[in-house]
Amino acid sequence: MLELVVFDVDGLMLDTESVWKVAFDKAGDKYGIQNMGSTLFPQLVGKSSRDEKEVLDRYLSQDIQELIIKEWRSIGYGMLKKNVPVKPGLNEILDFLDAHHIKKAVATTTRRELTEERLKRVGVYDRFDYVLCGDEVTNHKPDPEIYLSVLKKMDTDARNTLVLEDSVVGVEAAYRAGIDCIQVPDIIAPTDVQKKQTIYTAKDLIEAKDYIKEYRV
Repeated sequence: MLELVVFDVDGLMLDTESVWKVAFDKAGDKYGIQNMGSTLFPQLVGKSSRDEKEVLDRYLSQDIQELIIKEWRSIGYGMLKKNVPVKPGLNEILDFLDAHHIKKAVATTTRRELTEERLKRVGVYDRFDYVLCGDEVTNHKPDPEIYLSVLKKMDTDARNTLVLEDSVVGVEAAYRAGIDCIQVPDIIAPTDVQKKQTIYTAKDLIEAKDYIKEYRV
């Protein structure tokens, strides 16, 4: 019986990845590098700062990298201060879980300060029973630590839990934690690996809700 659903944030509940993609394109354009949002940005999605750096070092020299990243973050944070876009179906799936008395948690790589600010701004922070952020764990996704920590805190068995994720590293983290996962892809389409690591691929949160209603409640 389903007792707990764990949500990722960026790219799943909030459409922040599209904002960062646009910001990456604009930052690259400023320094004469075209289409960075389509070519390099997808390799950074879901990564920790340390892993981001490893990717960037393979493609950009140190001097231009620092300029582009500074510009990228300035543009991206500026855009998100104006508006935090919400993914379709977020409130619908939260309402559905509430109606069925299913607990809800958050497990995100993003640090707590930003997570709280954004979730509060869109009015959903208080709807979750527990929120665990990237600066509160030692190992980031795809390591399963964050999901195993949520299970322990919520005192819930993996067999009675479901994860909703958009990213490759998030899916792998849930898989390694032994928790069933529905992937709702954002910028990166799922590969055969993700399809094997998940129980379903949904086009949006509304379809994910419909799957839960049909097969898990």
